[in-house]
Amino acid sequence: MSKNKTKQIRKTLIDALERSSNGDLSAEDGRNIIGLANQITQSMGTEVKVMTTKMKMGHQVEKFGELEVA
Repeated sequence: MSKNKTKQIRKTLIDALERSSNGDLSAEDGRNIIGLANQITQSMGTEVKVMTTKMKMGHQVEKFGELEVA
């Protein structure tokens, strides 16, 4: 099974935001996009925290957007 990377997950969420913005999603789906946008923000914050922790421990850090997730 291929592992997702954080940038792939964020791209999927951003694509959904664009569909909502273009009117390709219902109003209800559009409201749900707000939750997706929050997830984008949280995923970025989490990735920065992981990178910071790895750097402090002297471990190699992936490029931003390249963190593997389950």
